[in-house]
This record gives sequence, structure tokens and C-alpha cells, in this order.
Amino acid sequence: MRSLSAVVFAFALACAAIVPASAQRADRNVDLPVVRSLSWFGYVGGDDVRAACQPGTRSHIRLIYNALWEEQVRSYDLFPQPDGTASLNVGVLADQGNVASLSIGSALDITNPWRMKKGQRLLNGDETRELMAALLASAAFGPPRDGLRLPDNDFWWAVSSCRDGAWGFQAYHYPTDGFANVKFADRLWTFDEVRVPVNKPRTLEPAEFRRGFDSHAAQRGRGDRWMVVVGKDGLRPR
Repeated sequence: MRSLSAVVFAFALACAAIVPASAQRADRNVDLPVVRSLSWFGYVGGDDVRAACQPGTRSHIRLIYNALWEEQVRSYDLFPQPDGTASLNVGVLADQGNVASLSIGSALDITNPWRMKKGQRLLNGDETRELMAALLASAAFGPPRDGLRLPDNDFWWAVSSCRDGAWGFQAYHYPTDGFANVKFADRLWTFDEVRVPVNKPRTLEPAEFRRGFDSHAAQRGRGDRWMVVVGKDGLRPR
């Protein structure tokens, strides 16, 4: 049986030949699944949001809720409009399992854990104002705490934003004190109509005790465990 990495590489090359660049546009949920799996960290860090952030461009706020990678991840792309309303794209990844131990029977098997359940919602003016006020009260537009570690098997939020041409980034890790600053979660979840219950934070042992996670670079690149580290204005390069 071919190794996971070999199948990923071969399938990614095939996708690259047929998938248009618009599949990664900022106003769409990440797609195709295998393309997303190879660019997930850039998506969490808002690389596309930052690259498109120029004076005169529309506002774009991306919120990632990592509720233990193997259990659930929810993503929200919010686009405030000039009339005070906002469009909201929702994506949910659930029950992905340990991607390093996938048994590959065919090329299509590899995409199954990354298929996003999607939803969309148009927020009216009052809803948009309430959500934006909650984001501001949470200091969601930065600056973040430099050096904050976000392991895959913990609960955390990452927020990348472009507002009026200005880039911002913030992150909150549960159960550190900063997570208490999250004022927007419950309000955001009321707009989330994807039929997968929200996996809310719960008390767990520290991440390094639950799966032997450590900070060595060799471990950070493994498929069954990973970590992102926050810098001064975004995620640090991996």
C-alpha cells in the first residue's frame, strides 16, 4: 500500500492541474478538500486575507474555532457590507480522526476526513452591529500575545481580519486567561445553522500529557499532531 504522503502528493498534483485558482478565493470556504489539507495552516493564519488587504478593499474577518482537531473545527468568514449588513460563510469539519493513520484504499478515500459541512447566512444591520461590538469588546483585531502556542488537541480561537485596509490578528487559548476575553462566541454560534452541535470547551489535561505532544520540530510536522505559534501580528512561519 502506498504511503499517505505519496498519495497526497500525487493527488495534489492532479488537483493542481484541474482546480482553478478561484477555489481559494477569500470569499469562499476552502475547497477542494485535499487542497485545503495542504494549505490549512495558511488558512488558519489568514494568509489570503492578509495578501488581499489593501486600502479600498472590502472588509473580511475570518474566525477559526479549533475544538480539538480530531473532534471538530469550525470556520467563519464574515464580510461586513457598506450598508451595515454582513454575509457569513460557515464551515465545519467534524470527526476527522488521526490523519496519519488513514488506511488508503483508493485516491478518493484521502478526501473524506476534510470534507466541510457548509452554511451561509446574511446578517441584518442589528445582528451585524451586535457581532462587531462583541468582536471589539474581545480585542479580536489584535494585537495578539507573541509566543502563544496553539496545539491541535486544545480548544482555541484564531481571528484574522482586514478592516478598512488594515490587517489584524488575534488568538485565544483555552483555558488560559485570554480565553475569558472571548465575548463573540455565543453570539456567533446563534448564526451557525450547520447541523453539527458546537463542541464547547471542556476541562482537559494539558495537551502535552494527552498525546505525548512536545515542541520539537520533528513532532510539529507530524500528521497526527501539530502546533501553530502566534507571532507579533499573525502566525509564525512553520
